[in-house]
Amino acid sequence: MDHGTELNLDQMEQVNGGVYRTINTGTSDKAQIRTGPGTGYGRLVSLVNGTVVDTVSDQLVWDEESRRNFVEVTFTGKDGKRKKGWIAASLVGLPR
Repeated sequence: MDHGTELNLDQMEQVNGGVYRTINTGTSDKAQIRTGPGTGYGRLVSLVNGTVVDTVSDQLVWDEESRRNFVEVTFTGKDGKRKKGWIAASLVGLPR
């Protein structure tokens, strides 16, 4: 086995979890992470511009109310634990 091509644990998490993306609100506003794919769902947390999240998949879910796509993400909470939520796709560089 060629040990030079083995992935370490951090790399495996990235492969299994999706793609790391940086939140870009375009302003100093915080991005809202929600419990579901749309503005009708509750807020879990607000994350500052520049925070890195991990998109769970590239599957987008359309929210008719806000007329935006949402994508599921994971992120590290203040307690150091991984958490899941939903963010407007455009805030992480995916189609609105």
